[in-house]
Amino acid sequence: MPTAPWYVEAFTEAYLDVYAHRDAAGGEREARGTLNLLRYHGAQGRLLDLCSGAGRHARAFRLLRCPVTCLDLSPQLVLKSAALGLPTVRADMRALPFADQAFAAVACLFSSFGYFDTDEQHLAVLREVSRVLRPGAAALFDLMDPQTVRYKLKVQDVEQAAGRIVEVERALVDGGRRVEKQIRVYRDGSATQSWHESVRLFTLDEFEALAVRARLRLEGAWGDYDGRPHLPGETRQIVVLRRPVAA
Repeated sequence: MPTAPWYVEAFTEAYLDVYAHRDAAGGEREARGTLNLLRYHGAQGRLLDLCSGAGRHARAFRLLRCPVTCLDLSPQLVLKSAALGLPTVRADMRALPFADQAFAAVACLFSSFGYFDTDEQHLAVLREVSRVLRPGAAALFDLMDPQTVRYKLKVQDVEQAAGRIVEVERALVDGGRRVEKQIRVYRDGSATQSWHESVRLFTLDEFEALAVRARLRLEGAWGDYDGRPHLPGETRQIVVLRRPVAA
């Protein structure tokens, strides 16, 4: 019997436990940086938090006076986001349930792009982002830099906290085009939960080529939310794409 895609099975409450170090303070820092790099403020209109998870960044956007809509595929994380009073929709990022030109900005944070098996599916995401953006509006994508992952990859991590042990194994596959994780959670010496993650790594040139096909223009790439330069092999890729005013 075929199993569900990894991104359907991975994002549960256990996922939040593993990434508990991604806290509210970090979310606020990243949200402020996102708004600066987008050159966006709340008076321009609504921002779409794409793959919003439990609402960590959306809560920070709201505190920064930005009207925000959350979208995620995980039933568990959508419930947590909605419980914070955030407007939240459960849907697939390849088929956004919004009208054309509905948003003044889009943010896709925490390496949430690259989940699918083919680049045509990733292109479908960018085409949907382009469709729901207003002319002249921008989208920000927080991507892993392939060279940085290759140079700094930790093959294994073990963390102990709150009566549990989390073991993470990482590997580059598909000629270095994807990074995969196997995560296992142990309690009382027994494995209680495990899941797999697999994310496509895009060079800036590869990502720009997809963006062009989606009628989005590369505006810039930065190494972090504070606007430092993007240095392949040393930093992340924080990429801003803008929808041209005229088609």
